[in-house]
Amino acid sequence: MPQPAGRAQRRGGGSRKPREERWAELFAVATDIFHEKGYEGASLQDIADRLGMLKGSLYYYIHSKEDLLFEVINEVHRQGLENIVALASQPGDPLQKLRNVIVGHIEHMCRHLTGTTVFLHEMESLPPERQAEILGGEHAYRSVFLDLVSKAKADGLVRDDIDPKLASLAILGSVNWVYRWFRPGGEFTPRHIGEQFADLILRGLVAD
Repeated sequence: MPQPAGRAQRRGGGSRKPREERWAELFAVATDIFHEKGYEGASLQDIADRLGMLKGSLYYYIHSKEDLLFEVINEVHRQGLENIVALASQPGDPLQKLRNVIVGHIEHMCRHLTGTTVFLHEMESLPPERQAEILGGEHAYRSVFLDLVSKAKADGLVRDDIDPKLASLAILGSVNWVYRWFRPGGEFTPRHIGEQFADLILRGLVAD
């Protein structure tokens, strides 16, 4: 896991856990508490108590609660983007790649439900400039979907009346909503949900 941004490397002494291990624990606990209580309801004291640390010790790793939320959301976005970029790079025509991305994106979200929920619920708790720092100037995540729809249309695989930008927004909006109702161990597996959504979406795009 990447180290927190803007913090100097420090060496612990004695029996203290390595910094990387302690940061991973802090990251996991913060993600859980932001998920349980929401950003506004969570406190650094909550996080410190669950870690068995003094609140002041958290400042060894972060400057503020906002910094911690930024680190959580940034890492969730990084992992998700890495996943869909890899899927979009697999062999196949643009529609097949789009199908792979839709299925794989839904599977990834469902298997990382806590982090996904924090990302989608709490992004707007960050200032606009920090949101932009995570998403990128061109919204890199959305750009993967836009690029595939645009290429599929250019290849004659998507209907002429489809606007790629609107289509990519509709696709991402619909698949992202899965986190609201998906329950692990429920009626549908992540794979089944992904395949069903991909079928529905592609049937609405494909040219005759």
